[in-house]
Amino acid sequence: MKILGIDTSTRISSLAIIENEEIVVELNINSNYKKTSSILVLAIQDLLKRVDWKLDELDGLAVSLGPGSFTGLRVGLGVVKGLSYATSLPVVGVNSLDVLAYSWKEAPFLICPLLECKKGELFYGVFKYLHGLEKIIDYKCESLDRLLMKISVLKEKILIIGERIENYRTQIEKELSQKVILIETSPYFPGGANVARLGLERLKKGEKDDIFTMIPFYLRKSQAEVVWEKRKES
Repeated sequence: MKILGIDTSTRISSLAIIENEEIVVELNINSNYKKTSSILVLAIQDLLKRVDWKLDELDGLAVSLGPGSFTGLRVGLGVVKGLSYATSLPVVGVNSLDVLAYSWKEAPFLICPLLECKKGELFYGVFKYLHGLEKIIDYKCESLDRLLMKISVLKEKILIIGERIENYRTQIEKELSQKVILIETSPYFPGGANVARLGLERLKKGEKDDIFTMIPFYLRKSQAEVVWEKRKES
């Protein structure tokens, strides 16, 4: 199966086409959160041109639903919905934290992927990979202090991965000592290739999402929503 995977959850827009789990072509664009649908559409056209394929030769589309950049998630999902509507290709959404954890599925530890959130908070979850990703701690958006408190009670060693992990290394190592392994990912993660691979798993099971009802997985309220709620309360 040929799957196009798109991730726009971070400042890097990452796109890849896989065929039966193998990367055929990949493209990463540093858009610094200023993502527009026109940039993404041109990038998709470029990918297809490189392999001399047409969009309708693909078997499906996979897109990261979040958590992550509000703007990026909306743009990525909007473009994928448009492509699906025009071609009838099936679409599946995957979670950004799942994609990060999947990238390290061979590790013999618990896996805790981190994505930076605003106001000093972090998106995270804790996973174990057996025959698939199993959530040990569900998706959260919390401070580093609360994250460390929750994983401190886990008995297994934990691999913590994320961009700019060095910003948190001192506190994590001070509180959890030998219990953790810290790895700073490249800015290309979560990554379009692993979005496509997780999407392939769902499509093989006959699963697909409804483009008219699927929405981004924000995990937290936007600043505009917070302001609006405060105004209603006052």
